[in-house]
Amino acid sequence: MLHLNSYFSTSGLFKELYDRQEAYGLPISVYVPIAEEYPEDRLAAKGDYSQVVRPFKERDRYIFHLKHQKIWRDLKQRYHFEDYGLVHAHSLFSNGWLAWKVKQHAGLPYVVAVRNTDVRTFFRRMPWMRPIGLNILREAERIVFISRKTYQEVFGTYIPEADQAQLAAKTLVIPNGIGDFWHEETHVQTRDDLHEPLRIISVGKVMKLKRFPQLAEMTANYPKPVELHIVGPEWEDGILANLQAYPHVTYHGAKNPQELRELYRTMDIYAMLSSPETFGLVYVEAMSQGLPVIYTAGEGFDSFYPNHTVGVSVDKADEAGLHQALDYIQSHYDKLSSQAVQASGNFRWNEIHEQYLSLYREIV
Repeated sequence: MLHLNSYFSTSGLFKELYDRQEAYGLPISVYVPIAEEYPEDRLAAKGDYSQVVRPFKERDRYIFHLKHQKIWRDLKQRYHFEDYGLVHAHSLFSNGWLAWKVKQHAGLPYVVAVRNTDVRTFFRRMPWMRPIGLNILREAERIVFISRKTYQEVFGTYIPEADQAQLAAKTLVIPNGIGDFWHEETHVQTRDDLHEPLRIISVGKVMKLKRFPQLAEMTANYPKPVELHIVGPEWEDGILANLQAYPHVTYHGAKNPQELRELYRTMDIYAMLSSPETFGLVYVEAMSQGLPVIYTAGEGFDSFYPNHTVGVSVDKADEAGLHQALDYIQSHYDKLSSQAVQASGNFRWNEIHEQYLSLYREIV
């Protein structure tokens, strides 16, 4: 198995899958192309099965074919494709294009995942790239969507009628999971535990797409006293300074899972109105600790549960909607907390690993 995954450098979640595949006895290699300038200290995960390589410069990202031809030349030199039976590309355009080239070059079948970035960056903003994306989908043995919301948007907007049946027949929705730690450490909150001021927590890299300053502004205008607690590493300059201008905001920096678990248990509600968002594992981690969640309407997590089941869906810029969500959660707290913990059990990596093994067996 050859995994093509440019996201492995920035997200540790894939290690959960790869470690299980290796423990199962599936021989895997993971190819991780990143820019020459990418800071070494920001690499999220590594493994004996992975090669993190730097075949292109950051400026190459603005010319798709220039960047990917450089990666393709590097990929061909590193691997003997005859040693592999299957390729798994973890995005449609960047990694899927490479898998498509491997199939043309060596005849290897491939699985391709479609992520929110594929939709928001390529399908939506680069219409000249759509024929390439469609060709990658047509040639794939299986197509995996991380969320049903992304599946609905792609098939409802970008897949021609003539391709709908053929592509839908080989498409699955397989979400990501959360680590076993969170399943072993579940905790239900109760309305009696609610704090005054109300404590809201949001977790993620401090970067533009997480929209922490906007959340700070919207919560600052809530008519009742609140505290907003931000957890995560500083990723982009200027955002943290903006956040620290709000008296009700406390920045905690990065936390390990044990520290984060203890912090969650002192909080009342989890809220993040990030956009774009492929899935949002932090929602599920917070749910495992009994926190009802406020999540972005129309983004990846929005497709998993009906509104008001584990929390409330809010448009990313709807301040009044956020305030109403906070009111609703406080009024229905015990039910939402209990349902959140129960629902978090649906995102187990062992079961997701089995789904992928079954998918691979069907192909090979």
